[in-house]
Amino acid sequence: MSLLRLVKQSKPDENTSSSTAQIIPVTVLRHLLSALHFRDINTLRHSRRVGLISVGIASRLGWENKELRMIEMASLLHDVGKLGIPDHIIHKPGKLSPDEADYIAIFHKVGVELLQACQVHPKVVEVIAQSHTNNSDSIKEFSLGSRILAVSDAYDSLTTTQTFRAAFSREEAMKILEEQAGKRFDRNVVSALSRWLDSPDASVLQEERAGYVAMNTNGIVDEETQTGAALICQLFSYLYTLESLYEAFYFVDTEQKIVIWSAGAVKLFGKSAKEMIGQRWKRSLVSQLKQSLTTDALDKAFHTGQPQCHRMRPNTKGNDQRELDVQALPILDENNNVAGVAELLCDGTRSKRNSGQFRELQLAATKDALTGVLNRGELDGQIKLVHQRWEANPGTKYSVVFFDLDHFKAINDRLSHSVGDQVLIDVAQLVEDELYSGEIIGRYGGEEFVVLCPETELDHAIERAERLRRLINSSNFADREDLRVTASFGVAQVEPGDKMAEVVKRADEALYDAKHSGRNRTCSRSVSPNTLASSKSESKLKQWVLNSEITAQVTADLLPMKLAGFVEDNFSRIVSVTKDKVIINVGKSGFLSGWGSTPHKQPIRLTMEIHEPPADAFISRNKRILLKVVTTPISKPSSPDAFQNRALHVIETLRSYLIAD
Repeated sequence: MSLLRLVKQSKPDENTSSSTAQIIPVTVLRHLLSALHFRDINTLRHSRRVGLISVGIASRLGWENKELRMIEMASLLHDVGKLGIPDHIIHKPGKLSPDEADYIAIFHKVGVELLQACQVHPKVVEVIAQSHTNNSDSIKEFSLGSRILAVSDAYDSLTTTQTFRAAFSREEAMKILEEQAGKRFDRNVVSALSRWLDSPDASVLQEERAGYVAMNTNGIVDEETQTGAALICQLFSYLYTLESLYEAFYFVDTEQKIVIWSAGAVKLFGKSAKEMIGQRWKRSLVSQLKQSLTTDALDKAFHTGQPQCHRMRPNTKGNDQRELDVQALPILDENNNVAGVAELLCDGTRSKRNSGQFRELQLAATKDALTGVLNRGELDGQIKLVHQRWEANPGTKYSVVFFDLDHFKAINDRLSHSVGDQVLIDVAQLVEDELYSGEIIGRYGGEEFVVLCPETELDHAIERAERLRRLINSSNFADREDLRVTASFGVAQVEPGDKMAEVVKRADEALYDAKHSGRNRTCSRSVSPNTLASSKSESKLKQWVLNSEITAQVTADLLPMKLAGFVEDNFSRIVSVTKDKVIINVGKSGFLSGWGSTPHKQPIRLTMEIHEPPADAFISRNKRILLKVVTTPISKPSSPDAFQNRALHVIETLRSYLIAD
């Protein structure tokens, strides 16, 4: 089965008038599906389920007849590029390397080129090509068919067991898709999927899964079909070679029409495959310098049957003045007659080799060396880009989530730094695997991470943070059953007039709130005018109150002695003491009872409630006391920030006296 024979089989059959034949020749469809079955039955099963889901969604959106057949064919063939991908990549249980990711991307392009050669309906090819474009900024430009296919593909992948995770339930999968609605996925399409799943028609999915035994029984059995399927897989290797070695290529048939227009040609000439496939060949389509029919290399290859070489200045937009080496290669049929010519374009001044290594170097410059997520510099760059998009379109909010592992120093001290490092790696991987909504995770420093949530408002960002918090709280890390890890989260959303640094600062402050109000919780901060207008008194109160918790390594009997040392050394006095509460004034008022310029003249009050620590607290055997501390100013501070700084300094000093976290 050569490329030429496949193209010949793609010619319209005058005796066939079915809707399927009008979209793709039945013989070609049979060969491609047989090849998918031969190559990997799980890919064929996935494609069939995606076809059912896509038709179900499209029917809910009012599609009928030929349109439904189009989306079904696109769904059945959307993974045809996997025909050429080796098993060790398709079934890899871990993250793909840069070279492997490049390899798969090229085969998806090859799959599109093969469908072009088979003269599959241009709309079907366009839907498949767009479905492999992972760019949320372009979703509004994509056809509705590609948006349907993207949702169907994602839903089936989420609800199917993968080599690296278990299947999600329907409810979990829909929640993930709904979080992405309006960004990576079309909101109307996601809603249509939900309606279809609630209808009796969705039972076809269960019937499809029940029919797997029949699929195995009725698989490829005859030698001719097996040979044809194997040869199609080999054809992918040939097209992959062309994609890897040449800047671009295109194929012209005996009717002088373009039947293949590679992904490289799209990039080089700025003309889509949909625009070029079926056009009558002329040199001006690709070259700035026109050639006559008598001197055109492609025409010579047709007439002589011999390869021709020449140089060409591509007809590109902009100031690209380079010349490319071009080889016009005639394709011969079984009788040695020329049945078409492929032109292969090569830039002799550049190499396409080692692109994966170059990409790996780029990734190394942007990744944290320990955890593999984005490093601080790249994270700042990503936040800047998202903020710039918000400035250009203020209607699209974004949020920032800070999270910090609780008591991480105790993990390092008790179990060693190597265990601490493994915890950081495991947490980063766990969170990265759970981010299905286009979020970006980076390591901010130490045990602190940031999750950037583009096109996400505060409420949804808080929900996501809570989901991650619960996941960390319930997971095991570093392969240790005796280790419990929790995290505190702070969330903030961009608001009118914000600078990028202000959003980041609010999220960081919210994290601080979470850590000093008990840890293992999510807090948020907002300066929204509506929020301030609705609760002025609450906001005012928060400015002059600091809530903290201190888990002390002292017994109840030793607490008075430790507090006495703190009082003596910090210009303090004990106001009252009971079994459950201690009140201490720290500092003295300045002249006329004002807020002084030195710390000991900036008086604050510590109200400490004494509790037993929670049973599940991550504490050592000697930590016996939990103090819930409320700090308030005694006289009016110069500013809220001045009070907060003074209060935090005193709390940290108290922690050191009590040998506390």
